[in-house]
Amino acid sequence: MLRRVLTLAAGTLLACALAAAPAQATAATGAAALGGTVDVVYGPVSGAGYCINRVDSRSVVSPYRTTGYVCLLTNGTAIPANPLSACAYHEPTRVVVGAFRHPTEALICRYAV
Repeated sequence: MLRRVLTLAAGTLLACALAAAPAQATAATGAAALGGTVDVVYGPVSGAGYCINRVDSRSVVSPYRTTGYVCLLTNGTAIPANPLSACAYHEPTRVVVGAFRHPTEALICRYAV
């Protein structure tokens, strides 16, 4: 009987702790929304959607090289592209704050939260 009571009490405490977790996450998100930013990384292959749909349909990858953001075509030609426009393409409902080059030639998009 004592074991049942302890198990029930432990289950109740666990349920209360889990129920409180989303409220804490919402509060942290709300605090971050007061002028915070979030960085999202788009690799050269996953970021190619912008190049395919907005620059040239023959694009295969979109690396962010030291010389700038480019769309590489199937024939090896590199077409300069706008990284801020690429960020806006990937997250059209967010406000783009900046775009940066990752050391792996990925595109880092910084959005307002």
